[in-house]
Amino acid sequence: MFLQTRDEVNDEVRKLKGFLNRRLLKSEGGWTEIFEWAGMDSAKAAREVWSTLPGIKNYCSMVNIASLKVGYHPVAAVGGDEADRGIPSAFCSHALEGEARWWLGSLAVIKATSAQTAGQFTLVEVLENEGEAPLHVHHREDESFQVMEGEIEFEIGGKKIMAGPGSFLFGPRDVPHRYTVKRGPVRMLFFFTPGGFEDLLRATSVPAGDRCIPPDGEGMPDMETFPDVVRRYGCELLG
Repeated sequence: MFLQTRDEVNDEVRKLKGFLNRRLLKSEGGWTEIFEWAGMDSAKAAREVWSTLPGIKNYCSMVNIASLKVGYHPVAAVGGDEADRGIPSAFCSHALEGEARWWLGSLAVIKATSAQTAGQFTLVEVLENEGEAPLHVHHREDESFQVMEGEIEFEIGGKKIMAGPGSFLFGPRDVPHRYTVKRGPVRMLFFFTPGGFEDLLRATSVPAGDRCIPPDGEGMPDMETFPDVVRRYGCELLG
């Protein structure tokens, strides 16, 4: 229930000026919620309006207010004070770099996060075998696909498109889409705008045991709760 009420205010938090990322960590001592902002001014401004956000009263009712501690911790980044103004710093994610996850039968490597791009986009490299992704729709982000290896049949807004190496496809938010890997393994780049999709990915995957497609059944989420989990992050399964 705590996690559900926390996610209910996600959309409003993302609209606040300077928002970059939000993470919730659990330890033996309790919960730690980390907000990343473009600068200290936007972080403190967000605290001033926090109590006015829809759903926040329900969320706070789950928290022992006496145990609540708030702190601000500036983070240094390459690029100097540009990061404080919400301007992303230059970075490079090499071929074997990035957070590797086993995700719904695929190997997903997070190449660029919302925090790294100042909230502008998330980039994920995916490697998977033949199979079909379910029909679904994103309500928070647009999704683009760059096919690098293999052959895939996409269905976007009811239109079917065959794609091979070099093909690029754009799927606007609120438009249902899915794909079928016809000849694999397929390697693709998933490009999400704005950033933040890595939160959903992490919630529905496990750290990869190796940088390869997982063995059958490894790292799969609980499919009974899967629709509810992705719904918290603005994604809806349609079939």
